[in-house]
Amino acid sequence: MLYETARQKRALVLTSLTHFVNDGVAMVPLSIFPLLLTTFGLAAPELGVVAAMWNIASVIGSPAVGHLSDRSRRNGALLLAGLAMMAVGVIGTGWSVTTGGIRSPLPLDVYPALIVFAAVGGLGSAVCHPVGGTALSQAYPPSKIGIALGINGAIGSLGRALYPSIVVVLVSTLSLSYGVIALGILGLIPAGLIGLFPLENTKGDAPDVADTAKTLLHKSGSGRSASLDRSAARNVLVLTTIGAIRGTFGQGVVAFLSIFIVQVQQYSFSFGVGVIMMVAIVLGVPGQIMFGRFSDVHRTASLAVNTAGQSLSIIFYLYTLSNPIISVTCLALFGLFTYSSYPVFLSAVSDSVPPKFLSLSNAIVWGVGILGGNSVGPLIVGLTVGTNLSLLPTIFLTLAIVSGLATTLVVFLPRRTRAA
Repeated sequence: MLYETARQKRALVLTSLTHFVNDGVAMVPLSIFPLLLTTFGLAAPELGVVAAMWNIASVIGSPAVGHLSDRSRRNGALLLAGLAMMAVGVIGTGWSVTTGGIRSPLPLDVYPALIVFAAVGGLGSAVCHPVGGTALSQAYPPSKIGIALGINGAIGSLGRALYPSIVVVLVSTLSLSYGVIALGILGLIPAGLIGLFPLENTKGDAPDVADTAKTLLHKSGSGRSASLDRSAARNVLVLTTIGAIRGTFGQGVVAFLSIFIVQVQQYSFSFGVGVIMMVAIVLGVPGQIMFGRFSDVHRTASLAVNTAGQSLSIIFYLYTLSNPIISVTCLALFGLFTYSSYPVFLSAVSDSVPPKFLSLSNAIVWGVGILGGNSVGPLIVGLTVGTNLSLLPTIFLTLAIVSGLATTLVVFLPRRTRAA
């Protein structure tokens, strides 16, 4: 059973729909990069800044969102606000390319306009992962947190896989600007559902949670309590570091993947962005469930396999470009590992910290670690490649090797199994 109570059902459905939109709309700017490159003459460093800004805003907003969630426990309202901001970000992106500028008291050219609306969308995106993960962790027992997060993440990966193709269809049918605006409006559907069927307010559970945290963190005269406190902080630091390194690598590749496929491999926009990028992402759907189940059995091993597999798959992809079948298969495996990290990281967090600080810890590991790396990756690739797109394979390979080495950091995490 995916759920056993009405509370679990509502939490799973609403957070999964939010995750679908969150991960999907993040692909919209990346999917239209080839058009921005040719239509508006934006250079790779400028596109890297646009890609990074979405995640930079999420990094800034995530700790505040996590703290607010832990204090207020109004997760439904936070998710609704995040969806609304993401819709504004996507609609504004479409609006900004309508004429190449925005008619406002402070006129903006297309490039600064894209940055502004990427920041707005990124602030909204800061809500989804920490708050959605907390809502599921509160609704499900520890033995099923991993699979619940996996299903939730699979729906998010489905959105990430489908949105590039939807972008191609809407842009081809309507126009660049109105196709993107339509996607922003569609993203408001989950917000309406959350408004009609709000998530259960867990504020009434706060006393028990606070007592548990107080016992773990503030019990006097016990060396064991102090060591638990240090251990939790160390685990969060290790997970955040691994997340930052692999996020730098993963998003650095993904941000320029559409340009690599169209400009370097010479595929058409419709086939390269609409088909190949979907193939590169779609395995994240079953991968989330698979790694969610794996993480319920063994947290540390699932994290190690997930991180090492991400690096190896892109390395093999770069060395098999002459064989379309093998190279696309490797790219699909890259998507499998890259977009299956959500249940792996957040289920590890749920084991590592007292419940009172779950949202804040989720926000640090995912918001500062993963999304922080996601912010740096496009900047590094964009600034390094400049106007010489032929450097992309070398940059991708270097990032893959560094991220693969980060796998060794899992030795500092506790080897926890379901029985433990």
